[in-house]
Amino acid sequence: MMNKQSIRAFGFGLLAASAALFISGQMLPEQPAELSTQQMIQRLKAENYVIQNNSVGQAQNQADAVQKEKNTQKTITNKPVTFVIETGMSSNEIAAQLKKSGIIEDPASFNQFLTKNGYADKLQVGSFTLKTSMTQKEVADTLTK
Repeated sequence: MMNKQSIRAFGFGLLAASAALFISGQMLPEQPAELSTQQMIQRLKAENYVIQNNSVGQAQNQADAVQKEKNTQKTITNKPVTFVIETGMSSNEIAAQLKKSGIIEDPASFNQFLTKNGYADKLQVGSFTLKTSMTQKEVADTLTK
């Protein structure tokens, strides 16, 4: 059972610990919270890490080129695809089949889109004509008509 004396001792212990942490924090030299890029490279080299020289700009340019190529391929292959939804298929299964058919690229993202926007519960059984260039919204609108 806690009495007045033990509560005072506990409070004094907290005060002493706080004071000790404050004093030690004031005595230690402050180090910068973040290192510059050059400092990071120097430290990594000192620890025998290999540094690759691929700037952010180059990586972004490569990503842009890949996206343009995908868009070009979609434009070229903008052919109609017949897609069938059978009774009992879940939105996960439908998304996986759409990926196999080349309609979408990421089944998880498409399924999340369906769920988030209320399309998952409105999917209709039947045969649908879709195009490879359709957006997620266009595909979802078609599959819920």
